[in-house]
Amino acid sequence: MQRIAIPFLLSLALPFAAQASGTPAPSTQQVYTFTVELGADGRIAGIAPHGIAPGNSGDALAAEIRNWVFNPGEGAGDTATTFLRVVVDEAAGGGYDVVSATTGPALAAMTPPEYPMRDQLAGNEGMVVLRLEVGADGAVRASDVHVATGTVSRAMAAAAADASRQWRFSPEHVAGKAVPSTLLWPVCYLGPASNTSACSWTGPDALRFSSKTVLPLDPKVTVSYTAAR
Repeated sequence: MQRIAIPFLLSLALPFAAQASGTPAPSTQQVYTFTVELGADGRIAGIAPHGIAPGNSGDALAAEIRNWVFNPGEGAGDTATTFLRVVVDEAAGGGYDVVSATTGPALAAMTPPEYPMRDQLAGNEGMVVLRLEVGADGAVRASDVHVATGTVSRAMAAAAADASRQWRFSPEHVAGKAVPSTLLWPVCYLGPASNTSACSWTGPDALRFSSKTVLPLDPKVTVSYTAAR
């Protein structure tokens, strides 16, 4: 039976984001990616940003992550390197809420999918969720449409799948050896006047996910939160 790691969807509100009026500050959803190195005991041996930090919460988030617990799964007793993708709602006045956190390979290079002009003119919008088979070398071995929502056309779905076959990933490592992965990766097609909050998708157990949440199906390392804050 395939093990599916569900990302954490609980919001971890930090205490320093409140406004005097009591009205929540406007927020922007951001994605932070970290390289996480685990020792043979499963404890964090190192954590560093992977790629460019999109907002202002990277340092605070990295400090928070050091209190999280990681499960090396089948790699227990071995060192491991994984990539932690954290989606946060980042408040304009400072602070953040964690939306989801998943482990797996990290995107290293991508070609944006084409948005066919005919579909743009027709107002076709929605989500294409791709199932990606990523080899130990980081290349996409296979890409298939897992599900499409809204008014996504066959041309839009095909464009997303075609583009993803050129993507490259940085793979997870267990005991120094790169390992393959399987991912559900959402591609959102929206016009300039549409609200990105409407671009979400339904994953395992009927859970709703943000358009920025990538769901690894077979991560070698999984993550949970500690009670200590």
